[in-house]
Amino acid sequence: MSKNISRRSFLQISGFAAIAGALAACAPAGAPAAGGSGGSAPSSAGIQLRWDTFRGPGTGWNEERIKTFEADHPNVHIEFRPLTGATQQDNYGKMYAEFAAGDLGEIIAFDPSHFHFWRAIDKKIIQPIDDLVQADNTDLKQWYERFMSLQYRDGKLYGLPSWGWAGYDTLVTNANHFKEAGIEIPDPKGHDTSMDTIGEWARKLYKENERFGLAVTPSEPMFAVLPRIWNAELINEEGTKCTILDDENAKAAFQWVYDLGVKDKVLPAPGSIENLEAANQEGKVTMNWLGSLNVRNFERTVKDPKVGTVTQILFPTRKDGKFPTQLRGGTWNILQGCAHPTEAYQFIRHITSLEGSYSFNLVAGQGAFVRPDVMAKLTADDPVHDWFLPDLENGIAAYAPKNSRGREYTDACNQYGALLFDPNQPVDFEKGLTDLHDAIQKVLDLDPA
Repeated sequence: MSKNISRRSFLQISGFAAIAGALAACAPAGAPAAGGSGGSAPSSAGIQLRWDTFRGPGTGWNEERIKTFEADHPNVHIEFRPLTGATQQDNYGKMYAEFAAGDLGEIIAFDPSHFHFWRAIDKKIIQPIDDLVQADNTDLKQWYERFMSLQYRDGKLYGLPSWGWAGYDTLVTNANHFKEAGIEIPDPKGHDTSMDTIGEWARKLYKENERFGLAVTPSEPMFAVLPRIWNAELINEEGTKCTILDDENAKAAFQWVYDLGVKDKVLPAPGSIENLEAANQEGKVTMNWLGSLNVRNFERTVKDPKVGTVTQILFPTRKDGKFPTQLRGGTWNILQGCAHPTEAYQFIRHITSLEGSYSFNLVAGQGAFVRPDVMAKLTADDPVHDWFLPDLENGIAAYAPKNSRGREYTDACNQYGALLFDPNQPVDFEKGLTDLHDAIQKVLDLDPA
């Protein structure tokens, strides 16, 4: 199935640096900047821009993007300053500290799906780019509208899409176990398998001390999708209220997981397996509730078909015709007060172009399914990417805390979700769900961050 290309091969085959340099030498003055329609002539001498990000360090992607950009903009120098905190949230903390100290880079990312985008706007850390888009005549239809919509606040555009996928929208599945059990494998692009059926499979494929039929990771991304399968929500669209105690459908969704994990004990206890993705790839978990990037990881990592072959099971279509998802995405932004916004914008255009986004997937290993042309190119390399299109095209946006308390929100989901679904120290379902609700609502009631 797969025609994977290694990072090394990609860089060698593309010959980006040499090609870009040759094109720059041949291009007339005022030619469009690399990566997009329109652009500016080479900039004035001595422009220095700093790029602070935790996306891609160590893969070669950042360096390749800088080299090819500087080939077209010889008087602009991009300094790459990788952020290497233990967690993504730690990196945001460093960015806030750098901003306070006047040392934050001009090219940055405060991702909507990490709930920092709105805070960065309110604190005047990042600037709107509408004028830059207009001056460049950028065609915003190059990106999926759903990921472009994440870039706006109060009618203003603050960035261009970086990464994006449909969230914890699928069960990453080892097809071998289904074949061994004589179970017909669902269409990987279909949305017609019921949750009752999935529950039956989880119980049937469970083998004590050998294999789990299903594994879940109690967390905000999973909890956002779980009630949506039952036509409910974790929080309201305004981001002010947790709704799981007010909606019987939401209760039924959490009850489904509780029955499998706490009553029947056929799910791994939260935290009992250090790396569920690895366990999935090693044949110790049949269905792992994650997302499209993990499907791709399985397909690329497991080389022995005796250990596993990948498929996916998507959740059933909702009553409103939508697919249960949580469309998540990132953004590339420009620092408020940047002395050279035109050049910073041209660099963002470069890293979000077809080639920039394609290599963001292939070289940097990101799930950057934000452009139709990128998806077409990725699918030509590896048909597994075609499986991801239905949820990208018919998914549901993520709902975020209005007060931008993203870290506290995700911590509450993770902590109290693990307690709710722990079979080793079981709690009554109603109490556990109430505790989860109350913890989330307490965060939503906090003052804005």
